Amino acid sequence: MFRKYLLLFSILCMVSNLHAQSSTVEPLPGTKAMKPIIMVVPEKAWCINHGFTRDDDPNSPDYEKALRDDDVLNVITKMGAIMQERGYPLKNLSSALDELKNEEAMDMALVSKNDGEIMENDLDKLTRVAQADILVNIAFTRTNYGPRDMIEFRVTSIDAATNKQIGGETGHSSASGAPITSLLNESVLGFIDQFSSSILRYFDDVITNGREGSVVFKIAQDCPLNFESEITLNGETGELNEAIDYWMNEKTINGAFTQNGKTRTRLSYEQVRFPLFGKGKFGGKQKAINMEGFIKPITTFLSQFGLSVATTPVGIGKVYVVLGKK
Repeated sequence: MFRKYLLLFSILCMVSNLHAQSSTVEPLPGTKAMKPIIMVVPEKAWCINHGFTRDDDPNSPDYEKALRDDDVLNVITKMGAIMQERGYPLKNLSSALDELKNEEAMDMALVSKNDGEIMENDLDKLTRVAQADILVNIAFTRTNYGPRDMIEFRVTSIDAATNKQIGGETGHSSASGAPITSLLNESVLGFIDQFSSSILRYFDDVITNGREGSVVFKIAQDCPLNFESEITLNGETGELNEAIDYWMNEKTINGAFTQNGKTRTRLSYEQVRFPLFGKGKFGGKQKAINMEGFIKPITTFLSQFGLSVATTPVGIGKVYVVLGKK
């Protein structure tokens, strides 16, 4: 009988130990336990309609100006807290704006050397600096009922890499004299779980099938080849654009990409599915990457044809690659 109790006790200890181990294991990068990094921003159209625009361009939102408004700042802060309560890593908009100011590269606009094609707007710059996965756009409309306010909120989620809308919801508060943060909390509670679920479903797909982006290759004046030049790769002869197709097919998730334009000097791809993570240099650990991080390794591949590579990112999901002489 003693042996039976001892055996039962040993089994219970083993089960308890296994449970403890499983509860302390951190999810590996790329697993569905991950949640995307979000950044809450005032909606572009809302900023324009309420006069929070750049002095030199009335059609471009000025996020720094918008954050000087107490209601906007309080709404952005509260919405960020609501998302954090649901486990989302948060990138603070105000902090991202400060980082943008401190970045020396922002002293000059990103402009293509040959035809001015490369343009990066303020939101592209913000997402590139913040490295947020999802933008949560928020807008609100206030209606006065004497001393009380009723506020309607519109919340949309946007893929920071593609600017595609993921989900959107609207809600409104009761007529109240409560602070705007309380009215926001009241109005979003009815849909926040559904809103959050749409983000998680989308991000699960991104983890499995890769993030979507685009890349444009261009030929510099000193480049010894163009995209129709013949090259030899693995004992076969073909055009340079076909060699780049080969590299894209090897490196994208499930070979998913679309070549959507080709001339002798320009080659463009869209719907490029690239992984969320890449390996760091010198045997480093996996790290989150954007489209520029994904495309950088093509430098080694193209060097065999006597080509150099210069990259210019636009946001986190688009990059221009200029090929020149090595």
